[in-house]
Amino acid sequence: MDVLADLDLSLSQGERLAIVGESGVGKSTLLYIIGTLERPDRGTLHYEGRDVTAWSDDEVSGLRNRTIGFVFQFHHLLPDFSALENVMMPGLIARWDRTRARASALELLETVGLGHRLTHRPGELSGGEQQRVAIARSLILGPRVMLADEPTGNLDPATAGEIEDLLCGLNEKRGLGLIVTTHNRHLAARMNRQLELRGGRLHPFTP
Repeated sequence: MDVLADLDLSLSQGERLAIVGESGVGKSTLLYIIGTLERPDRGTLHYEGRDVTAWSDDEVSGLRNRTIGFVFQFHHLLPDFSALENVMMPGLIARWDRTRARASALELLETVGLGHRLTHRPGELSGGEQQRVAIARSLILGPRVMLADEPTGNLDPATAGEIEDLLCGLNEKRGLGLIVTTHNRHLAARMNRQLELRGGRLHPFTP
């Protein structure tokens, strides 16, 4: 049985889209395919008119690093590194010099409201602060689209609202495309468009 079938989905630059659905219906799988972390068994995936499904793994990785930022429900921060070092890491992996990576990380942590928590390690940060670090890290390479998998799933309502504000603000100020998978109807309602994944297909949804 196919987890996903007969999907036709597009995202315009600067648009924000919510994908909702019950647990286990394939929301994360769909997001990973969109983000080129997984390859579809059939069909095509296009970025800016280019079909990337036939590209080599190295070519796809290069596109992903340049174009897509990821935010997950579980932050996947490196526990032995500070907030600043965690945000710097993608830049260092991309062979930026430390001065450039540090300057960009500082700017992004200020943007997400954590300029005062630079030297704190993940274990010293609240859940909301850890998610802000993860969001800053996802932005350091200048992506054109952000994919967020249940970004408020582990947060209390007040903190979830702050993360919603941050994501929407980044979308508006940076022209960043945004796709979120979520059970949070309030977050879904703040997107420009909402779709429900059900029976392997996408359906219009009213939050």
